[in-house]
Amino acid sequence: MPDGTVAAGFFVTKGAARDAERSPDLLPATLTSLSPCIAPSAQVAWGWDVADEEPDAVAFGIARDRLPELQPWEAGHGVSFPNVFHSLEDARAFVDTFLPDARDVLIVGAALPAELVDEFLVDQVQTTFDATTGTERETCFGVNLVLSARRPLPPGGEPLGFEMVLYGYNLECSWLCTGTERAAATALGVTPNAHGLVETQADAMRVHTWMAQHPEESEPGPYYPWLLVRYPR
Repeated sequence: MPDGTVAAGFFVTKGAARDAERSPDLLPATLTSLSPCIAPSAQVAWGWDVADEEPDAVAFGIARDRLPELQPWEAGHGVSFPNVFHSLEDARAFVDTFLPDARDVLIVGAALPAELVDEFLVDQVQTTFDATTGTERETCFGVNLVLSARRPLPPGGEPLGFEMVLYGYNLECSWLCTGTERAAATALGVTPNAHGLVETQADAMRVHTWMAQHPEESEPGPYYPWLLVRYPR
């Protein structure tokens, strides 16, 4: 496991086919990503409503007759909006409980370089609306909550590389959404590895700095280099 990173959560996701618009000469045919724009993942909603969430849950592979069990299960385990499991054990328990026969499901741990964690937590403060007072209040969930524990990812996983993902209250667009991987390759000589990710933390930090200096190359907002580690189910 690369040194100098802090765990940011665990994701139950799937590989996604690369489409023709996403650098076929630079990227593999199947992509692993934290971005919902690229790859589907098991979702958690505030005030989970079976009727509202049913299509996405069923499409991901959860049996329709198991949907009423989801919210009670989530309430008793470490998982928070929108798709972040707080521990590897909770992610594995979810897969064992709701997706035992889904061979295409992946468990991916994410981590942020340690040198960025303090800055991230200061700059990306989360709030929720408190209906009892009619005001916004500071809170902490998802990757922010896991990062605040400042623990490393557990051993036993396969590091895949770093993905540049936009953060805007949660993980959003990947740099692959705007073809920024091609611009970075031209400007920096940093090309995606066999998993479609930046191979080293040093190169990921170079891309992070370059993207901050060239916001015109991607969607507006802060992009961070997230380490992806694939774990056995």
